[in-house]
Amino acid sequence: MKTLTHLLQSYSDTAVAVSPDGWSAFAHLLASRQPVRIAAFTGEHSADRSGLWNDFTARCQGVDLRRFRAIPPEPDLACTNRMVDFLRECQADMVVALGGGSVMDAAKAAYLSMQTNASVESFFGVNQYSDKNSRRLDTVVCFPTTSGTGSEVTPYSNIVDRDAQVKRLISEPAIIPEHAFVLPEYTSGLPRRITLATGCDALAHLIEGFLNVGADGNDSLANERALAGIELVTRHLPAALVDTGGRAEMALAATLGGMVIRHKSTGLPHLCSFSWFGRIEHGLAAIMLLPECWRYYLGNPAVRDRTMQLNAIFPGATPEEVIAACRSFLDTCGVPARLRDVPGLDQELLETTARSAGLNRMKLELAPRPVDPDNSYQVLLNILRRC
Repeated sequence: MKTLTHLLQSYSDTAVAVSPDGWSAFAHLLASRQPVRIAAFTGEHSADRSGLWNDFTARCQGVDLRRFRAIPPEPDLACTNRMVDFLRECQADMVVALGGGSVMDAAKAAYLSMQTNASVESFFGVNQYSDKNSRRLDTVVCFPTTSGTGSEVTPYSNIVDRDAQVKRLISEPAIIPEHAFVLPEYTSGLPRRITLATGCDALAHLIEGFLNVGADGNDSLANERALAGIELVTRHLPAALVDTGGRAEMALAATLGGMVIRHKSTGLPHLCSFSWFGRIEHGLAAIMLLPECWRYYLGNPAVRDRTMQLNAIFPGATPEEVIAACRSFLDTCGVPARLRDVPGLDQELLETTARSAGLNRMKLELAPRPVDPDNSYQVLLNILRRC
């Protein structure tokens, strides 16, 4: 297996700088671009509590720094529209996001909208900008402060559509950040709940991408990145949960996960969890759905073979035992065993989820074991009931 440094630096879409070299790399970027004004997006409190905001401002001396900090954990269209107005008002020549996946996703969507003079919702879907335009856009400079989504290296932005009561996805290569600064020291002290949810999101990305056997040809290093990331999570998430170490490794795992799903998309667990915002953390939802979706995937012989490549991490003599070992790892981390253990995830919601998820023909047909859209309701409902 390639070294972690090689797996990170060989990613062609984003220049990733990692501690202890992160701040010096950012200084080099400032020196080369010489921005007059920076628009900075943060969450409401996290960048201040971690010390990142103070350290960032100290390195931006002489630059007109404008801050937007009213980004909630589940940003919606109203929030991104306010962000677009902010960008139009301040006319910055560099846009920076310092926060978790929600902050980065919202910043990417807002900057896309601002530069194109088109609404955020017009970009929901796949390649809605790049299929119609050749103009290269500026991208958000990212400082991730949690270790989960990997948004700092992906073309994805998830935004809540409150009218439809679902998260909507922008998949657009034009918004992949050109620069990401991964500084794990600013994730120390995160609450256990956030550490668990984001760590589970990273693990779901890594495993879902690894199992996506139909997309193997998209990137020659994606599976190596996935294996390296899965090993990092299983070794270091337990320590990160009690804040005794593992933060640096979890940050790298999350970034690797983003690199994986850039080329090998997530499958049914992510598809089915998009309408559960506000009820359960996204990462927990995806990882709780994963084992039963994975068992469904075993109907594809190629997935059975791929699963056995994980038996050094999740010991098992059969694919079913590998999945059981993965679930045992989740148990040790405190992931709830069943959806029924989570308030608000009732039978009515599961039926609605099976029905709405079935409308995404592309996700269904590209799953590691494809789902016939005409029969998807019963297939998905059976999976959800077993969860």
